[in-house]
Amino acid sequence: MSEFAAALRAGGVKAWFDEDLAPGERWQDKLQEALRESRALIIVLSPNSIHSPWMFFELGAAVADDKRIIPVLLDDMDWNLVPTPLRKFHALREQSPREAGNKVAEALEGTFTN
Repeated sequence: MSEFAAALRAGGVKAWFDEDLAPGERWQDKLQEALRESRALIIVLSPNSIHSPWMFFELGAAVADDKRIIPVLLDDMDWNLVPTPLRKFHALREQSPREAGNKVAEALEGTFTN
């Protein structure tokens, strides 16, 4: 994920990732704060993440707040496994996390940048 985050930030996108948490911080509180302050939700989908209740929590919060939602599928993610609620959003598919981060930064350029 660090390559994806680095590409977004290099593209001028102010992004929050769980990697930003300091030891001992209450991650649920920080996640909820980041969701409230954000204008877009970028969901990187993997075979593991599609079963995460937190992915659905984040998606529900973003839908409720009418945020822009960008699903990102890395090369090996099967579209047929994407949860139904995410299928209505145009997804981005790239070969690497860095390429995906660059494309998302381009898509958000001038809209959600620093």
